[in-house]
Amino acid sequence: MKAIVSDQLRRLAIIFVALALCTTLTAFLLTPPLHYRLASDPSLKGKGKDGECVDYAFALSSRLAARGIHGRLIFFKWRARNADLSASHVFVLYHPTENSEWIVDNETPHPRKVPPGSSPIQLVYLLSDNPSAPVDVELQEGLNRLSFF
Repeated sequence: MKAIVSDQLRRLAIIFVALALCTTLTAFLLTPPLHYRLASDPSLKGKGKDGECVDYAFALSSRLAARGIHGRLIFFKWRARNADLSASHVFVLYHPTENSEWIVDNETPHPRKVPPGSSPIQLVYLLSDNPSAPVDVELQEGLNRLSFF
């Protein structure tokens, strides 16, 4: 009788350990990578706030660089073709690993993976929620040459 109880306890212990390992591994695998969490952090200065793209870009690039993740800021001006609207904007392009690039700005909740070989102009439209919007875009090359972190 003691042997049967001992076998049952051993089986229960094995099942408990297996469940604990599965739960731990699942939680680890479901956690987004550090770069993604940093770029998505709603408490980061300027995140989700209209007109605060520069504050967000500087805050995020500082956080990323402090963790060994480098990239650059991309500055551009845009002008709507059908209205008297124009503005400047900046977003962050960064490389969390050697073979990946991501972009994000203060207006997007999460970063987006960049297709290989994309040009800066393509990145502007990739970041847009409406890539076919009737706008003219001009990269601010003077600022862009100085914006690496």
